Amino acid sequence: MSEILIKHPKKPEEYRAIMDVMKDAWGMEDYTEAVPAHFMVSIADNGGLVLAAYLNEEIIGFALGILARDDGKIYHYSHMVGVKRRYQDKGVGFKLKLAQREWAIKNNLDLIMWTFDPLQGRNAYFNFAKLGVICRKFYENYYGEMRDELNRGMISDRFKVEWWIKSSRVIKKIKGDFLKPDFQKLLERSEITVESKEIKLGIRKIIGLNLECKKDIALIEIPGDINEVKKYSLELANDWRLKLRKVFEKYLSEKYIVTDFISLKNEGGFRRNYYILWRKDLNTILQGGLPWQ
Repeated sequence: MSEILIKHPKKPEEYRAIMDVMKDAWGMEDYTEAVPAHFMVSIADNGGLVLAAYLNEEIIGFALGILARDDGKIYHYSHMVGVKRRYQDKGVGFKLKLAQREWAIKNNLDLIMWTFDPLQGRNAYFNFAKLGVICRKFYENYYGEMRDELNRGMISDRFKVEWWIKSSRVIKKIKGDFLKPDFQKLLERSEITVESKEIKLGIRKIIGLNLECKKDIALIEIPGDINEVKKYSLELANDWRLKLRKVFEKYLSEKYIVTDFISLKNEGGFRRNYYILWRKDLNTILQGGLPWQ
């Protein structure tokens, strides 16, 4: 693939092309769910950020965010990052996030935040394992009903993650120097909070929850592929959602921090995905502390 360039769009037609990326990446039926081009122009001209990924002359991805404030803390809120489906898994999203980070640092910011669906394992791996985000906030049905293909029929519970872009943790993560989780050591030092069983090849169902973890490390299982679960049964997908809601709310309210994500293939070749939660001070985590050491 030719070199991908990340640039600030300038022309009205470039912003409209970003709407096309939104429609393609999220499987939108029309442009109702997309951010309008004229609003993106306003965002870019008033302290926000719009970036586009170009392959030759085609816009194949984008990042969109605004300046935000929480309890006096100024940060960049990354509202959307998307890539056309035929160009996904080729590093485009990573390039966009690195460019977003560079822009934020140049603008004297040290924190970028965004929401994402905690049941989407691929996004969880990207956010935690590759970028080095952490999570301390969980929201029930954050967006209400959503009509795009990825979210249609699903309750829109969300993580709100923190990307401390100048921290040692993040620097090591984006360079690939961060030590990967050791699952066996984690099992020795943690408690499993979700019990699941396979009900069909590659499809699992929650059969029990542990809401009384006594250790400082907790492992929370999510589906190996929530999109495949949805295809099998939308009811089962939302059952995962509602039961995991109890687990996320319980442990985040007790000062556990979601620090990492691990994805393993079982003997059948299907994935088992786990969030790693650590009841530890934020400074230790941002300095690169590891719960499995």
